[in-house]
Amino acid sequence: MKRYRWLRAKWPISMRVLAKRLKAKGFEDGKTDGFVVDRARDDYLEARFVERVEYDDTVVDPFGKELSFHRVEYRQCEFRASVDGPGLELVDAPRAVQAAISGLAEATEFGLAIASLNLNVLAWAKGVQRLANISGIVDSVQIGAIELAPGITAKALVRGSTDVLSASNRLVDGKKHLIEKVQLKLPGSRKTAIVLAGNGTVRIDSEVPSDTVVSIRAALQELLGHD
Repeated sequence: MKRYRWLRAKWPISMRVLAKRLKAKGFEDGKTDGFVVDRARDDYLEARFVERVEYDDTVVDPFGKELSFHRVEYRQCEFRASVDGPGLELVDAPRAVQAAISGLAEATEFGLAIASLNLNVLAWAKGVQRLANISGIVDSVQIGAIELAPGITAKALVRGSTDVLSASNRLVDGKKHLIEKVQLKLPGSRKTAIVLAGNGTVRIDSEVPSDTVVSIRAALQELLGHD
């Protein structure tokens, strides 16, 4: 499974300058955190923020004796910074990404502006299919803030073995609502499922061709261009 998260980021410096500054904050032996730059171009860069975490793990054996083991763990936050599109893409990011964001802000002398996304996921799913030249089905829709009456809302999850969009439209029947997530099932023997959320996150349950991820990214960029 692969997880992606996009944030709107406005970079005050060029990608080449950003890469140079991240290398100056590189992760090395003896440091608790730092950056590793994997690729740098004029319009984007790909890098990782690495944290070294040390702790003592204590276990109790069957006789009640405590055994302590010193552990070293490396936590990585892979990301892609770009001039176009939302600007910041996180790949398989840990729950806490504040350290990575703070490091990026420091590298830009705190000129980096970060904001969350609020997307039309149905339009995003349609764009992915068109750009990837794939015809899939939406077999799951999560709907929130369904207004049943003034001050009363509900949440619903609509699933099926076929496309559920028509059924979900009948469910809301003109009521105010918010499409929070959709699951796009792609054709083929592996039946790959892509879950797109309105906050700019994507979960892919199996390996897909790299151009599919490119289409997801391009569809998002296209969608933001219509804001």
